[in-house]
Amino acid sequence: MDDTQQLVRVLVDRRSTNMRVGGKGSPGYYADVIMCVDAGRGYVFCAEALSPDDGDEAVAAAAQQALAKIQSSVLRGRVTWVARQERIARALAAEFGGPAVVLDSGDSFFPWDEAYLAMDHDLAGGGTIVAYLWRPDIGPEEVAELFEAAARFYRLRPWQCMADSELLERPSPVPGEPPLLVSVMGAAGIAKGLALFDSPEDFETIMSDGGHGGVVYASFERREKMPHTMVAEADEHDWTVASRSAFPMVVRVHEEEPVPCSGDDLRRVTAAFRVLNEVTSAYRKSRRRPRRR
Repeated sequence: MDDTQQLVRVLVDRRSTNMRVGGKGSPGYYADVIMCVDAGRGYVFCAEALSPDDGDEAVAAAAQQALAKIQSSVLRGRVTWVARQERIARALAAEFGGPAVVLDSGDSFFPWDEAYLAMDHDLAGGGTIVAYLWRPDIGPEEVAELFEAAARFYRLRPWQCMADSELLERPSPVPGEPPLLVSVMGAAGIAKGLALFDSPEDFETIMSDGGHGGVVYASFERREKMPHTMVAEADEHDWTVASRSAFPMVVRVHEEEPVPCSGDDLRRVTAAFRVLNEVTSAYRKSRRRPRRR
């Protein structure tokens, strides 16, 4: 069968998102998504959220949905399935005996990655960050500095000596910019990181449970829970990570919803990490007792 008889070439991929799901009374989890994308047009035939614990049958079910959509519009031809992961290719091969299953060895499927970014954006509610280098005003060297400062912060564990009810104010490292107003998260053992506030009033509002505006959060997530795009960027640029549980995630809260941070937000968070690292280091040194001879 030649290429003129081939109906469509479909990319099938399973990847993690930052979409947290879960019903009432059941623990939440960060979902995976199965995507079936037309390799020629970038059209998304199917995108199905599922638990990370779901097996290969979920891949086959999503592929069946995509195949049904394809066959409803064109009745003849052939589907070539292109799977990024080998286990997905095996699952497709077991389910579909007729269509060809092609395993591509490359990590990048440009331009379909654009479809992935858009889908992650939609699944996460239209705002949560899905890539560090998503804006032209954020460069790899700036993210590298963020990772380096965040890794040191994670190793120093300032939440062991500071509470989130403490607001630390320090001059901005950039002349003319407002001061850094920052608090440490993690004393309660839930989310570790920092909160950077636009004003003292925003801090007081959050402390009184009045809302979450005017704040940028920098928290740490496990590698397995991060979107594939973010992990791939970190690996490509060899950014420093303290551990598999310490991937930094930076988001701004706007009108009670998380939105991607700006370049200025990212640079101020890096400065805030450095300030807290200095404070924590100085505190720990002051607490060291000289050894008795």
